[in-house]
Amino acid sequence: MQKLLATLSVFTLGASVVFSQKITSKLDFQQGDSIAIHVSLDQTIAQQAMGQAIDFKVAGNADHHYKVSNSTDDNTTLHHKIRRMQFDFDGMGQKRKFDSDNEKDLNGQFGKPFKDILSKEFDMIIDRNGKTLMVRPEKIALEQPDARFTIIANMLKELTSVVYAPQKGSASFFAILPEGGVAVGESWQETFKATNESGITTYKLSSVSDSTITIDFKTISTVTSTTEMMGMETSTTMKNNMTGQIIADKASGIIKEKICNIDSNGATEVMGNSMPMSAKTTVTTKVERIKM
Repeated sequence: MQKLLATLSVFTLGASVVFSQKITSKLDFQQGDSIAIHVSLDQTIAQQAMGQAIDFKVAGNADHHYKVSNSTDDNTTLHHKIRRMQFDFDGMGQKRKFDSDNEKDLNGQFGKPFKDILSKEFDMIIDRNGKTLMVRPEKIALEQPDARFTIIANMLKELTSVVYAPQKGSASFFAILPEGGVAVGESWQETFKATNESGITTYKLSSVSDSTITIDFKTISTVTSTTEMMGMETSTTMKNNMTGQIIADKASGIIKEKICNIDSNGATEVMGNSMPMSAKTTVTTKVERIKM
């Protein structure tokens, strides 16, 4: 009996050590390789205006590309460029389509703002944990879209945000785990604050296999925006609840897939009137490592 208890104690201790072991993920880029990232978005917005329900729907895609221009034992230099943007919009009795691969669309109604987006490039240096060490240029500014594009631009922000580089000292797209590591089942949090959005994300390392690292996350945020609609200034405040999962390659530490489901509720204020609004959004990001 004593031998059995001793054996069980050793087994339990061993299992506890394995379970509580800190997992770290050091990024492994190879110079000359490319990282192709495809982001797809599906969003439905329901808004009440003057007693009537107005629905908007948009489906969009963005393809962007990181080139590994330099890689050392300590850090990696990446050059970012957007390759393509596409969307289908249906709202207020109007349907609109755009594809940057179509020359006719680039020279059409929405061509100018998308040409501006596609022209932006940046270089960044990140450490092996994905922390941003340097960015050039440090700030990227886009032209203010005209009123005809404002609604669509707001709906596509999850796609157009890829044009902006991370700030120095912040986590880049490739950062997935805390620098000191984390055990399976353990959680950690990150707060963020931008010009028109602030919130907190809670991450949890849900599992680790021989080939992948899986992280679940939840984000609660508030977004405010001011635009002009039909000659009137509007102010919109939305509360967002996001849930999702990140799957990364264990060997390289590079993200393979990220899925986000967002439920949003809020209102648009215009000339003293409040118009309730709700939205459901799904954003799927898939990453392919293309070796030289």
